[in-house]
Amino acid sequence: MQHPYITAALLTGVAAAAQKTSRVGSFSRLFSWLPVPFWCYTLPMLLSAVGLLPRGSPLYGILSLHLLPLCLALMLLDTDFASLWRLGARAVAVMLIGSIGVVSGMGISILLWKKWLPADAWMSLGALAGSWTGGSLNMLAVKEALQMPDVLLAPIIIVDTVVAYGWMAFLLTGAGAAKIDAQANDPHASKTSSRPTSDLWIVLACAAGITWIANGFFSNSVWRILFATTAALALSLTPISKISRRCNAARLGQILLLVLLTSMGARVDLKAFGQAPVFLGAGLTTLAWHALLLWMAGRLLQIPRGVLATASQANIGGVVSAPIVGAAYEKSLIAVGLLMAILGNVLGTYAGLMTATLCRRLQG
Repeated sequence: MQHPYITAALLTGVAAAAQKTSRVGSFSRLFSWLPVPFWCYTLPMLLSAVGLLPRGSPLYGILSLHLLPLCLALMLLDTDFASLWRLGARAVAVMLIGSIGVVSGMGISILLWKKWLPADAWMSLGALAGSWTGGSLNMLAVKEALQMPDVLLAPIIIVDTVVAYGWMAFLLTGAGAAKIDAQANDPHASKTSSRPTSDLWIVLACAAGITWIANGFFSNSVWRILFATTAALALSLTPISKISRRCNAARLGQILLLVLLTSMGARVDLKAFGQAPVFLGAGLTTLAWHALLLWMAGRLLQIPRGVLATASQANIGGVVSAPIVGAAYEKSLIAVGLLMAILGNVLGTYAGLMTATLCRRLQG
């Protein structure tokens, strides 16, 4: 068994290498279609398959227990509800309709595909719904809340990557416009000019406090995740939100999230990918229903096609890809796409857990 310190160093090294390589010019195109989280999950899985990383280690459980609530707090403490309010009723409505399409689409998918899906597929679809209404953080939060086996996450990573970026390509083709730089629209990648040390320590103390309470007072994993999410959102209504944005604490949360993702990838057996095709079918069914609901909402509410496309990618893709799709239709939709995706981050964990409950009942 490899020493935990060596394992931790290898996991951190993989996350850092993936993030650094994504910014190298010759590799940037590859990472635009197979994003950093995908590599942070896949590379440790390959390393564990050849014996360079242990598939089982006490370190993995410790990281899940402590890093996930900390990531949730760091990435949600800077939520700007005032900006979300200014997004406008129609934009919020179409974003929520897209999320409803994902949740209800997962229910339809499990009814159509349950003959071929594993018995506990309701967990996988709940985690996928967390990603498709929020992002990778929400997916991992739902996974840990449900105590989902690691083997069920591997095919979901494939489906999430293939469908989300394939859908983005389709939406960009519909716009008939060139893409813009994804990194420039990452809300956690730009504000790096000033990071007052005292501000960062204040935010870290708040995030650590939320983590300590979540782990100390809630033995049930669902309540632990829900508490961390809700407490961080509640604190974002205080001046802590401005302090967090000023020191860009969410960027630290994003880096820790990649380390957490590497630990989950290291636990997975490559055989788990054998279930990817049936989950891909379920994912495409969900996407078709999501698109149909948005199309009907657009016709009924007379919402422009660019807004519909941006809302859809904000659901299925996230904070990096939604502004890209928005810009392809109209430059003013860059900020709209970003705000829609942030709203998804706020709601994604709740939507994922709701989906899991729905799918569990439908799967029987």
